[in-house]
Amino acid sequence: MNYWQVAAGSQGRDYSDLFLKYGIACVGGRTQQNTIQQVSVGDVIVLKAGQSTIRAAGRIADRNGKCCDCADKDWLHDFDGWNLPAYCYIDWYKPETPVQVSGLTRATIERIAIKQIKDEADKILSTAKKLVPEPDPAATRKMEDSELLNHLLLNNLRPSAAEELVTALRRIRLLARYYYDYCEWSDVREHETRTFLVAPLLLALGWSEQQTKIEHPDGSGGKVDVILYSGAFHSKDSKAVILIEAKGFSQGLSYAPEQAARYASNFPECRTVFVTNGFCYKAFCRSTDGAFNCELPSAYINLLDPRDRFPLDPKKVPGALSPLFAPDGGLG
Repeated sequence: MNYWQVAAGSQGRDYSDLFLKYGIACVGGRTQQNTIQQVSVGDVIVLKAGQSTIRAAGRIADRNGKCCDCADKDWLHDFDGWNLPAYCYIDWYKPETPVQVSGLTRATIERIAIKQIKDEADKILSTAKKLVPEPDPAATRKMEDSELLNHLLLNNLRPSAAEELVTALRRIRLLARYYYDYCEWSDVREHETRTFLVAPLLLALGWSEQQTKIEHPDGSGGKVDVILYSGAFHSKDSKAVILIEAKGFSQGLSYAPEQAARYASNFPECRTVFVTNGFCYKAFCRSTDGAFNCELPSAYINLLDPRDRFPLDPKKVPGALSPLFAPDGGLG
């Protein structure tokens, strides 16, 4: 029997809850994919945070005749924008509070050799409550550009404007794919995603330069990456309707909604906040009580792989076209 450690994301990405919810661990990258498929039924694995915290422990489990595989679950190809195709099944046990240890490494997944960590994992397995995994999310449907074009026409966009938007989306997708496949993601920083991916999309959607403010003060010492106004911006009395928090290409969006919601508290007319890394957009709409539910997006789109629903929660979150034309505050 082997002991393993696995991380659930990094730099703005925290997928611990999803790992526990679905009874899995999933990874991307050739080395990590090869490693995770070395696990065996009965092996012990710990879900780590950083290099000193265990959030949960579990045993590799057999489901439907296998304990691990790669590339046969479509929903893992858009795991909040990341391609994490290799996975293993785990019966997770979660302690009441995270366990502090020393000796965990920075590796996404690897074997554990330190006895103290093994002992802590065994203790969690013997004392914590076993979690019951939920079934995999329902399948989603890929949206083709032709379907997008037809939708735009049905939303009363002029044929010429609809064609221009689809052309812009294709151009943005080409650049995002170049960043995704050929660049070190950490080199594609926030100002580049905002300049070359976000701003062209906004212009193509019909937002004018006069309605758009970049790096605009929020009134309490912070600066909002992008603010969209209902009309041309003239003064502080102009009404901000959408705020966008942009991140670098390599950054996840786990913590960005809270940041955007804090900014929006200074703009009472703001209906929706978006968080984006340039190719994934999450929308969060203000509720009737004035608050934003930052736990669950109101809509989601991955420009590299647009789907009709949010792959991680298709029952509750629409995808693809909804962020572009949401009646209560989409970008369109």
